[in-house]
Parts: sequence; C-alpha cells; structure tokens
Amino acid sequence: MAGLNLLEEFLKVKYLGKWDWSPDGRFIAYIWDNGGVYELWLVEPGQSGPVKTLLLETGVSDFEWLRGTDKLFAVTRNGLQLICVAPDIRSKPIFVTRRRFSGLSCSPDGSALFFVLEGRGYVYDVNLGSIRELDFRDKIVPAYGGKIAQWSPSGKKFAFSFRDSDTYRQIGVVDLEGRLLWKSHSPASLSDFCWFDEDSLYFAKPLDFGTSADLMLLSLSDEKPKPRLLMHLEGTGKGPLISTRSLPSPDKSKVLFLLENDGRAHYYVLDRNTEELKQVTFGQCEDFGNAGDQAVWLNDSSGFLYSSNKQALGERHIFKHCLKTGTDTKVIGLEGTNSMAKLSSKGKICFVHCDQYRNMDIWVANPDGQNPVQVTFSMPEALTPEKQFVSEEVSFESAGGLTIYGYLMKPKNIAEGTKIPALVWVHGGPVRQMRPGWHPLRTYALFHGLNQYLVHRGYAVLSVNFRGGIGYGRDFRNALFHKMGVDDVADVVNAAKYLKSLPYVDPDRVGVWGISYGGYMTLHSLTQYPDVFKAGVNIAGIWDFIQWTKWADGHYGKGAGLFKAYLGGEPEDSPKLYAQASPVTFVDNMIRPLLNLHGTADANVDFEQLDRIAKDCVEHGKCHENVYYPGEAHTFAKKATWLDAMHRIERFLDQHLKKA
Repeated sequence: MAGLNLLEEFLKVKYLGKWDWSPDGRFIAYIWDNGGVYELWLVEPGQSGPVKTLLLETGVSDFEWLRGTDKLFAVTRNGLQLICVAPDIRSKPIFVTRRRFSGLSCSPDGSALFFVLEGRGYVYDVNLGSIRELDFRDKIVPAYGGKIAQWSPSGKKFAFSFRDSDTYRQIGVVDLEGRLLWKSHSPASLSDFCWFDEDSLYFAKPLDFGTSADLMLLSLSDEKPKPRLLMHLEGTGKGPLISTRSLPSPDKSKVLFLLENDGRAHYYVLDRNTEELKQVTFGQCEDFGNAGDQAVWLNDSSGFLYSSNKQALGERHIFKHCLKTGTDTKVIGLEGTNSMAKLSSKGKICFVHCDQYRNMDIWVANPDGQNPVQVTFSMPEALTPEKQFVSEEVSFESAGGLTIYGYLMKPKNIAEGTKIPALVWVHGGPVRQMRPGWHPLRTYALFHGLNQYLVHRGYAVLSVNFRGGIGYGRDFRNALFHKMGVDDVADVVNAAKYLKSLPYVDPDRVGVWGISYGGYMTLHSLTQYPDVFKAGVNIAGIWDFIQWTKWADGHYGKGAGLFKAYLGGEPEDSPKLYAQASPVTFVDNMIRPLLNLHGTADANVDFEQLDRIAKDCVEHGKCHENVYYPGEAHTFAKKATWLDAMHRIERFLDQHLKKA
C-alpha cells in the first residue's frame, strides 16, 4: 500500500461527532464525520450493530433525544426532522428551511424543543405540533462551551445566552409562553450557566480576562430577582482559570467543580446546604481527559466518574469516586485514552476510547466497568496494526529548565548509517495535548493519521507538547503568561534540536508544520529562528495578533480572555507583548520557504491572515506559497480537500527536505 492509495486509506477513517444515550438507555445515537459527510447512526449495545439512518442524502449536523420516548430530533440541510428509531427507523419533517439551526434543547418532560435559527429563538410544542418564535430582540448565541439554552428541572422555563449591543454574552430566562422573567446587564460576558433547582440559576462571571471569576446564584423565586455572590475563584493572575463549569448532582444536594487550587485540575464538591467547598480528588495529575470532557454523576448521587492521567501523563483512564468513603477506583483501564464517560438510565458506562492502533470509538461497559465492548468502528479494515507506527514518548529540556514531552514516530527498519528527513508537528489550542497514538479529538486524530502517512513516505515525525497545553499542570499551562511567541517557540525549536541529535536524522533536513496555534508556532519558528528549520507548513495560523484580536471581538463578542490574559489585556494596553506575539514582527528574518493553507469559511482564525502573509512576504521578498480552499472550515472537512492539500504538502516537503 503506497502513495495515493495509502493516503486515501488514512482519509477513510471516520470521526465521532455528537453522541448520546436514548432516555431509556437502549440506544446510542451518534454522528459520523465521513470525509465531510455527516451521517446519523444508531447502535443498540448488546443487541445489534450500528445502523445508518435514512438521512445520508441531506446530512445531519445535530440531534436531540425526545425525553421519555424512542424518538429524536435531527437537523439536516433541509430543516428539522423527527425520527422514530423503534421498531424501525422512520422520519417526518417538522420544520422545512435552509436556514442554519443551532442549540437544540429538549425540555425534561419531553413537551417542548427549543432551537435557534440565525439568532432568533423558537419553541416547538411537541403535543400541539406548533412552533412559536420568541419575542426577543437581541441575538441569541452559544455561550462559551457551545451551549445556548438550558431548561429548568420542571421544563416550565429555560435560560439562554444572548449577545447585547456591547457584544458581551448575557443570560436571559423566559417561560413557556415566551415571557421574559429576567435578563442580565453585565459589563462582562457571562458563561457556564445551569440550574441548581427549579428557581436557582447558577452562572459564572469571568474577571480580568478570565484569570478569576465570581460564581453567581440567581433566585427566580424572589420578587425582584438579583444575583448574589456564591463563591469567588481567585487564580494566579497568570492565565485563565481551567474551568468555571458546575455539575449539580441528580438529587440537587451537591455541585461538582473542576478547579486548580493546588496547581492541578481536581474535583471539588460544594454542599448546597452549607455552601462548603471540599476538594475530593488529589495527586500529581489532571482529572479530565481533553477539551469537552467532564465528570458525570452516578445516577444515585453517591459519587461520580472522571477521566484522569494518574497513571501515565499521556494516557487517560476512568475512575469512580465514592463520596462516602473518599476512595477512587479505576473502572476503565484500557491502554490509551478513555474519556467523555456518559451513564445510561440503567447505569451502563459509555465512553470514548483510542490507542496506538485504534481511532476514537464508542465503547460500552457494565456499571462496574467490567466487560468493555467496542460498539462503533471508525477504522478502515486496511489500516491494520502492521501498517501503523507506534509512538514513542520522548522528553527534552527547554527554556527555563522546563521538561517538554512529545511522541516520536519513525519508519521501520532504518538501515544503519542512513540519514532521513524529519518533521516537528505542532498541535493547536494551545490548551491541547498530543497522545501516544490516535487522539480523542477529531483534528488531532486526523493529523495523527496524516503524520503516519508521512512516516510511510520516509519522514520521522515528532509531535511536541509545548508549554501552554494540558496534562502537565497549571504552571505548565500558564507558562505562556507574557511569553507568547517566546518560550513556546523555544519548545518547538528544542524539539527540532532533539530530532537533530538522533543518529538516523539528517540535521540539515528538518521541517516544521502545524495547524491553528501550531501554524502560528510554525510562522514564529521560521521568522525568529531562521536557521533551525529547512521549511515550514502553516495551516490557518495567526500572523498578526492585533488583527486577529479585533476580528475575534467582532466575531465572538467581547470576553474571550484566553490570549488577552496572556498578553496583558487589550492591544492598546500592551503593544510590546502583542508585537512579540505576532510573527509578522520578525518577517524580515525569514530565509526558509513557507507553504500556507487556509479555508475561507474558517470560524476560528480570520482568513485575512493569509492575505497579510502573502502581502508581507511579497513586500519583503520571502519564498512562500499560498493555497486557499473556498468554503472550508478551520480544520478542512472534505476528503477531496485533504487529498489536494496533502498532495501539495508532500510535494513541498519532498522538494525542500528530501533533496540534498
């Protein structure tokens, strides 16, 4: 298997989108990303294998189970459908439109569905079959973390996120008739809202670009509801808090928080009656798996399941914490990454697993974690273990004496005395972590496959976990404070030096490539360390941080504080830090060739960054190539796009790294 056929095999790998148990715990519905085609599938664990629904021709972008039934709502390109999954799959249209849906949220009693169409909120009455538009003039948008609306436990009212005229994210509460019960007027974006009980709404108010936060509690039973301070979270001041999200227990007596009070991400329990906060998990580890992962309460509120790297920094296993005894028991110990656990109404554990040879798939285990069984199958049969490479964990020292870890793949049976080309691969985020093998997030699983392809083509590839990422504690994650474009770049450069020290790597033929923050690191590496890398490939990286910040404020709304926290606030507050953080500042130093790729529909990084790169490289006479893909997202979605992009990337790398 070689060349184009091999690349096509790696591009046949499917990736999980949204997935969830049915209310009765019988089925799991999930969305496959099949080369940019989004398919809705169903599986009945223990009874039958995966079955594709009848919606392939229109694609499915979201779904929501209808509580108390074996039916679900699904969003297609033609609108909203109601799908009955038993005894056979059949569907009917509910609302036909080509407008963009978001924020599906079903009421707890199954009587209503909330959704958003292009910023306007609607409620579908399941019993009457009618749709009512909310009389609300502000634009309804996702809160940070992607949520738009949450129903109260009774389903008689719901809270939602909207953007005010100053582009801050606020919170509104309405009843089923659409009457506004309360809305916030905060000079900051509010986030992570949820219901503690029928009349108690919790939300977080980030302060100082997210470096601290006030956790607020609103009592809607008051005649004039006014939020009160529940708890203040004070960080180090050197970066954003890891999380302000709360997880109320099923019996509503306790609330779970993920905090870094001792320097590591651990769980804390708040007693609703005493408002006492108590740390319950400990150790030199982080108790979450990846972006989007969080703990899940046991159905009887006696404890919770969580993912942790207690036993290996680059792996994750699932543990059960018992509140009564204070003990932690490993329940899912498959080698690799196990995260995003969900419990069925019957107590069965569903989770995502990936390892050296298997991409992320859904697995199901008994309530005690015994007998885990794979129930989805994302890998093409041709990608057997014999055709894959095992990642070896390596480490080296970098700026400030910090130890940096990474995962190295190399061709098999390198002849003695042979010198091969090599690449440093840089992840995005930066709040991410590469793993040994396949990854639980689609972007990095995709690039693990692409890096395997490049190893087949004769390259050694080192995936570097530079500072700013997760897995190694708060100080490691916040080491970007006032150092963006400085020490993080040194980590990438030292990864190259590590590669050059290997006996089988040609030190004159080492390149760098990455996506998003990894593309940004590629640009910095070529401009600040012009002699280290022979060539670089940037996918959707930031060139000018002032330009990106102004675009992000308009695109996302104010309050997204991750980079502002590291860069000393707004651009006008710290122009020197923003200049240091921008590769454009150092463009005149660049002497190596650069390939840039970017999608025009990128919602994470403004496409105009590519325009600026082209303009500045032309103006300064730098060797560069630029490729844009109309309609493509931040991480390209379509298989055809990746076939074209990898053809160009491989040709570029071969030209500059394989030739002596």
